[in-house]
Amino acid sequence: MSGPVPAHRRPSALPGRDHRGVLAGFLAVIIGARIGMSALKLSLVLSCLVLLATLLAAFVALSGWWRLREGRAARELAGWVAAGGWEPVPDRPWPWWGLVEHADTVTVLRAYRNRVAGLPVVTGELAFVDDALSTAVDRREGYAVFVVVTLPQPAPARAVRLRRNPVSRRLDRDEFRRRFRPVGAEQHRLDDPELRAAHVRGEIPPWTLIEDELFVFVPLTAPLRPEHLEDAARRAIRVAHLFGLPVEVGEHG
Repeated sequence: MSGPVPAHRRPSALPGRDHRGVLAGFLAVIIGARIGMSALKLSLVLSCLVLLATLLAAFVALSGWWRLREGRAARELAGWVAAGGWEPVPDRPWPWWGLVEHADTVTVLRAYRNRVAGLPVVTGELAFVDDALSTAVDRREGYAVFVVVTLPQPAPARAVRLRRNPVSRRLDRDEFRRRFRPVGAEQHRLDDPELRAAHVRGEIPPWTLIEDELFVFVPLTAPLRPEHLEDAARRAIRVAHLFGLPVEVGEHG
């Protein structure tokens, strides 16, 4: 039979043979995805901007708060120096210079001198980097109060240093030996029960004695205030007292 086939006899398109619907659907998916991605990107950008603005505002507020604290601490320190008769100390040969590999890794920011419990004392603030103070402190860099006590006469060099990574527990349960390391001469004095107990209780910091100068470092985590200097000086004098020197712990001026 020849001639056109009636429309109602035409076979329906086989699946996959008519690409127009598939193409249209694919384009719709792409367009939708692009619109969705654009909206997502815009949302992410806005979120990032809000986060940055929040961080910036927090930084500005924190900086302002820290400046206020520094200003208040500076005023308190000036009043304390004037009222207590403390005198500024110019730069001088510090007793730890021989223990520091590079002199510029420790910078004395301010120093004052007076007599405490009858002994000449110099105290102040320093900054240190590159683990310059070693195990005299528990950190590799930062700020610290220092105290130098001049003893009546020279003594053999010795020190007590921290163990930064102490073992969990010594078999002999010696808490002092677990957390601290005695260094230098006259080990029997460094094994004095009262001195060891004071270290374990946190009453005194690690210390070093070279000739007639005993010095300690106490790390700072806040602007320097008078109580930081007083506490460090008191603790250094406590070490001198444990050496058997006739000093009155807590007496100042």
